[in-house]
Amino acid sequence: MRSILAVFAAILVVPVVAPQPARAESTVRLTAMHWNVSGGWKYRTAGASDLLVAKIFDTIDAVQPDFVALNEVCQSQYAALTSRLQNETGWPQDKGNFVRFQATRNATASPDNPDVCNGKPVGIALLSRQPLGTANRFKLAEQSALDADEKRHLLCAPTTTMRVRYCVTHISPMEFSRVGKAQVNEVLAHVEDFEAAGDVVLTAGDFNATPEWPELNVWYSPKVNTPANGGNIGAYREMDDADPRPCPGYGEATTVGNTTGGPCKTGTKIDLIFFRDDHLGGQMFGDSLPPSYCGGVLCSDHRIFYGWADLNIL
Repeated sequence: MRSILAVFAAILVVPVVAPQPARAESTVRLTAMHWNVSGGWKYRTAGASDLLVAKIFDTIDAVQPDFVALNEVCQSQYAALTSRLQNETGWPQDKGNFVRFQATRNATASPDNPDVCNGKPVGIALLSRQPLGTANRFKLAEQSALDADEKRHLLCAPTTTMRVRYCVTHISPMEFSRVGKAQVNEVLAHVEDFEAAGDVVLTAGDFNATPEWPELNVWYSPKVNTPANGGNIGAYREMDDADPRPCPGYGEATTVGNTTGGPCKTGTKIDLIFFRDDHLGGQMFGDSLPPSYCGGVLCSDHRIFYGWADLNIL
């Protein structure tokens, strides 16, 4: 009898731990902005770089994005933009930990213009309204001999305030059926790894492929299938794919020179911002801004593109 009572006494003194409720999702509207600031154009002199930085700064101030992705930006331009954002606006929450840069080409790699970017590298960059954690830097494996002077990368960083990770890339246009396709798939694999670990990922960049290209079918969700963009087998949405004007499933042109390309003959779109479809908890929107001018000349042969989506985030 005493042994039974002892067992009951032992049970009574064991602390009872109540099960913890699962962390609830919340729906957050996240806004992202992307610009290939140079494209196929010459890198600008220092004075023109000031105008370019001012254009990016003014657009950030107007759009108030959570995430900005830049392609083909001079490190000196990136540094100047960082300084302006730190000193002249309340946009970043953390003045000292909100930007990341990855060099993709040395200044001397352009033989026709060796003094580009004030002797500093060219690269990709991400800027965040929220403070950032440790960056992930992936050099994309496939390379074309025609693109040897530019080392393609994927640059990502997590926010420290929510389970969100921002990524920026720039896919090679050279030998796209082999090199570009491999890079597109490699970027997707990294993004899917982050998603599997519990992050909500926004991925922006110049993919050098338009939405209807079969190489992007692994990204786009079948929900996007339209006459302008079919055959999709992926799990992702692009910020502008739901816009009924002018080209459903495709979106607005993000380039300047070609205004009649694409399946709807409305211009070429190669700048994309992706998020996983199963995070969508409301509305979404995308918009390609008019061409940007720096002192009376085009800053870039790409347009600034931005969008937002209501996303479910832990």
